[in-house]
Amino acid sequence: MILFETMQLGEGQIKRLAYHKARIKQSSKQFAYPFNDKLWDDTITSIEKQYPTQMKRIKLTLDESGKMDYQIFPLTTKNHFTAKLQCVSQHVPKAYVINKTSQREHLRHNHETDLILLYNEEGKILEFDIGNIVIKEDDQWYTPFYNDDFLRGTMRQYLLEQEKVKVKDYDIASFKYKVQHDLIEVMLINSLREVADVEIYL
Repeated sequence: MILFETMQLGEGQIKRLAYHKARIKQSSKQFAYPFNDKLWDDTITSIEKQYPTQMKRIKLTLDESGKMDYQIFPLTTKNHFTAKLQCVSQHVPKAYVINKTSQREHLRHNHETDLILLYNEEGKILEFDIGNIVIKEDDQWYTPFYNDDFLRGTMRQYLLEQEKVKVKDYDIASFKYKVQHDLIEVMLINSLREVADVEIYL
């Protein structure tokens, strides 16, 4: 199993870098993976120097021996997605839910839509398979309370600290009703897309 971060590189800098480092470092402690700060810093510097002007998607990985590696991909400009609802089992190990790891069986789907929007067995709306959810209601942005039940994204953390979003839970019944009656707007947030519109298929 590997830990990884997916990051946006633009104009020679990785955005929200401190958030990414803090998250993978915390995960490395939880799984007892060695984490070398100098190796991280040197790897990031090398990546940023390679692409001083281009927009790229960076996937940086950390394995159980402490080895870091990375892959670089084009960053597409897709900013509208479709999603369907999918219940996540309570039997998924919490460590795989709250950390970004290669153990992602609970996020698999048949891609009838671009994304899946997960909810738990109690009906709480949680997250998308590739990022957190923001719901716009009455000109305010909301994202679910964190209760060790989803991955805390770096963009979510940034927006909370900037006080651009508030925390509020939505249950699946009221969420469906509000989607059907156009009472809310639904958005995906992550460090790559930042903010993207999502159309929910019910």
